[in-house]
Amino acid sequence: MRDRHRDLARNNPWVRKAIAAIVHNTIGHGVRAQWSTPEVQQRWSAWFESTAIDADGHHNGYGLQALILRTVVESGECLIRRRPRRPRDGLPLPLQIQVLEPDFLDTAKHEELANGGIIRQGVEFDRLGRRVAYWLYPEHPGDAVRGVPGQSKRYGAEAFLHVYRLDRPGQVRGVPWGTGAMLRARMLDDYQDAQLERQRLAACYVAFVRDTELPADAAPLDDYELLDRLEPGAIELLPAGKDVSFASPPQPEDDERFTNQTLRAIAADYGIPFEVLTGDLSEVNFSSARMGQQEFARAIDVWRWQLLAPQAWDPIARWFAAALALDGLAPAGEPRWSAPARTLVDPSREIPALRTAIRAGLISLPEAIRQAGYDPETLARDQAAYLDVLDRLGVRFDSDAREGRVG
Repeated sequence: MRDRHRDLARNNPWVRKAIAAIVHNTIGHGVRAQWSTPEVQQRWSAWFESTAIDADGHHNGYGLQALILRTVVESGECLIRRRPRRPRDGLPLPLQIQVLEPDFLDTAKHEELANGGIIRQGVEFDRLGRRVAYWLYPEHPGDAVRGVPGQSKRYGAEAFLHVYRLDRPGQVRGVPWGTGAMLRARMLDDYQDAQLERQRLAACYVAFVRDTELPADAAPLDDYELLDRLEPGAIELLPAGKDVSFASPPQPEDDERFTNQTLRAIAADYGIPFEVLTGDLSEVNFSSARMGQQEFARAIDVWRWQLLAPQAWDPIARWFAAALALDGLAPAGEPRWSAPARTLVDPSREIPALRTAIRAGLISLPEAIRQAGYDPETLARDQAAYLDVLDRLGVRFDSDAREGRVG
């Protein structure tokens, strides 16, 4: 199932778009952590916002967030490994994060242990059902350079995070998110390829020339070879005894409706709106766009705060706090996560409504700022510093609420 979904993710444009839409809308430019202590925030930014966090050296922390979610959607699950480093390695923090594909897990590893534990699909549980270890191959099983990965080895669970969507109680491994749409996506791809080939053949104008003066009983040429493929502009000379006819295949009825219904089913299985999958906004107005975006926003909240936050972001923050404590700086509590701002459908309608909610006490100003993807304290400091500059220069804008100009 994982391999088939990966093939679609690489070769089917609709599946590629669905996965990209989930990642782009859930992660965006990155979900930011806000620590209560400025010193801790500075150390976090120096580590998380640089490629020093990545054991492979490609991404900063926000890029790893996107990579983790993409792997979960495409492959069903993702492994995150904690890689402690030495102080002399010259990193902002003696800690790096390594993202691994689930292929490293030894799926064939099933065993009952003498201590009452059990190994299921490469995951080891103790007698109380707690995860205590993972059985992993030392090399990726698909590594063509090193060949056979060999026997799997036991690694303690304290150094790993196993991220996947739980669809049922007791689920040990994850499955790709688009399993219900894989067959439809494949058949739609084949259908559109066939339609494209049909249109290509229709554009191939071929002329057949017959010699009308030859007698009907003239012997056909033994060495004649008829065209085996159609090419634009081809002219074929037909000898006596040869004729050409073309089949008339049935024409598809209501092609657009069929395609859209299939795409709606694919979008529904991934949990994204049809308009996001296709980019077709021809039948969208403000109300329908707003309702579709609200439903999509609820799904995004579930992916962020019920999947990624407890399984990945919060544990990584605890790894960071433990590594920082070695330097004598202990964070007070855990960070608050601020997601990227939701794109407004109609700012002229939505911003006044938000302002009314803040004034009515239905939502706090800091929470509204966090929903917009910003840190309230950072925004307040920036605003104060900019107001000082305006005061120094003697400049006033309508946006300056101190002048009573904002109604």
